[in-house]
Amino acid sequence: MNLLRSAELLLYEVVSWLVFYPLTLLRCVLRPMSMIAYAEQELNRPPEDQFADALSPPIFLFLTLMIAHMIQSGFIHKEAIFEGVLADQRNLLVLRAVAFSLFPLLLGIQHVRLSGQDLSRKTLRPMFYAQCYVTVPFVVTLDLAIMLGSVSAGWSGLALTVFGLGLCWYAVALTRGFMVHRNTSRAKAIGQAMLAISLGGVSFLAILALSLLTGPMTVGG
Repeated sequence: MNLLRSAELLLYEVVSWLVFYPLTLLRCVLRPMSMIAYAEQELNRPPEDQFADALSPPIFLFLTLMIAHMIQSGFIHKEAIFEGVLADQRNLLVLRAVAFSLFPLLLGIQHVRLSGQDLSRKTLRPMFYAQCYVTVPFVVTLDLAIMLGSVSAGWSGLALTVFGLGLCWYAVALTRGFMVHRNTSRAKAIGQAMLAISLGGVSFLAILALSLLTGPMTVGG
């Protein structure tokens, strides 16, 4: 009976994602500031009552990466084939999850520092959760740009446009987040946003470069 109840809860949770995933994504795109406040406030509620009308931020980010990974695997015919650890698609998915999680992690550390709190697992968690919501739309545009660029050389301009729009949205959302939730000046907020994006990008590329050292890479037709 316990097994059946667990299966029942799991099935309902997975099926409910079909409803709450698009709703959460829409709210993140249209109202990123309210979603930042929402994530921080929800962690003060009892665990069973948290995120009742939206997906949990880490689950939301991981689902986005998983969906993008599955679409890209079937959409891109000429894809990189890795040997070694990255030959397993599950390891590639974990790598993507870790790499993209660096953005909300670095942003969370910045928010903790600007709030005047000591950095700890307890103070970092709400900041990390809040930044997961803001990072997802940027991840969606980045993956969409990669897929468009892989179609043909003629689509590269559109791919760059999509990436540029996503990056601009992300930069504006981060800047407003620092201004609204940490009461920083516009100039300081812009600097913090650019610093986070730069460090996140460098860390992302560093993890990718280190992962490539696990084995040679070939390109399949």
